[in-house]
Amino acid sequence: MYGSNISLVAGRCEQMAPETEQPFGIRFLMWWSLLTGVWAILGLVVFSTHPLFLSKYAFPETDARRVASIVLGLSFIPLFWGIRRRLAVAWKFGWFLLVVSFSWTLADVLESIRKQPDYGGWIALAMVTIGFSFVWGNWGRWWYRQKKYFSKAGL
Repeated sequence: MYGSNISLVAGRCEQMAPETEQPFGIRFLMWWSLLTGVWAILGLVVFSTHPLFLSKYAFPETDARRVASIVLGLSFIPLFWGIRRRLAVAWKFGWFLLVVSFSWTLADVLESIRKQPDYGGWIALAMVTIGFSFVWGNWGRWWYRQKKYFSKAGL
């Protein structure tokens, strides 16, 4: 129903989370997830074009890598929907996306560092991995605290 926080889904009424009950971080993540999904859709539209930024230290842009990137981006749309509906499965799916996103980025960064001349050897790779682990841990703690936002059914 327009203008209310009740919607009709599959012939039954569902309560949506009012914007005032959403913490700022959850609201930001919800809209950021939608933006990421839209960005992935735009990636589908311009699949045949070249990336805006080419680096000799980055992974080569292959079709398989591009498809995987678009699939990862599109997977943020169900997260948006789940946060919007306060679905318990969204909290679990958020863990999956957190691990995959950080793993993907860490692999990119480590490979990029490894390709650079005089990159510092294993110490540089270890420091980047430790730094990413701290960031992942921080985001993981934050996401764990958001569990109470989602409905109790299914957790």
